[in-house]
Amino acid sequence: METAYNFDGYRRTNERINYQKDVSFSTDSMIFPATIKNLSMGGALVSTASIPQIKLGAKIIITIPFANKPGCMKRRAIVMWAENNQFGIQFI
Repeated sequence: METAYNFDGYRRTNERINYQKDVSFSTDSMIFPATIKNLSMGGALVSTASIPQIKLGAKIIITIPFANKPGCMKRRAIVMWAENNQFGIQFI
């Protein structure tokens, strides 16, 4: 049976942890700086100084640094919601 975690009233399949790392994400051919606020196996909360015209369902590529070693990984994701200077993504 799957465990569902509550996060600000939303149900999550995977527990999210605070991460607070600078990242970058790209939409089409543009790259933007951002910060991951929290992270799970299934997605993340991303904060940025200014959100480009990002739409729900937009596919992005996000570059995430490893927490305990040099290097980073790239993940494809879909934007699940966007509000103010934050948006939620689900990894695909």
